[in-house]
Amino acid sequence: MSGHAWINRIGLISVLGWSSAASGDTWHYTLDQVREEQQANFCDNKKSIEEIAGIFNTSGPRSGYAALSASPDCRVTVHSFTPRRILTTVTISKGKPGEYTLRFVEVENDRGDVLYMVTTRNVVAE
Repeated sequence: MSGHAWINRIGLISVLGWSSAASGDTWHYTLDQVREEQQANFCDNKKSIEEIAGIFNTSGPRSGYAALSASPDCRVTVHSFTPRRILTTVTISKGKPGEYTLRFVEVENDRGDVLYMVTTRNVVAE
């Protein structure tokens, strides 16, 4: 893997909250609760997020992260947003050490636009 690709992957993993298990239950989003200026991986449309979730589900994390990084509809950026609903979840390495869950979440930004976020953080109802 080239140096640039490795840096991109490390940035993506850190944004997704790879260490969420180590940070405990406080590392989560709450439905219908505003998050101010939060950096995350956001996608512009539901079709893209559904395709990426499908790749994670059928082809695994390597292909899923590659699709997420390569998608012209997705980018790491900062938004103030409100999580509205979980669209789907994908469990990575189910039943194995290092198991974690990716959540694909519909959010509304502070301008009222609907975006789609990919996160390893838990998403809970209040």
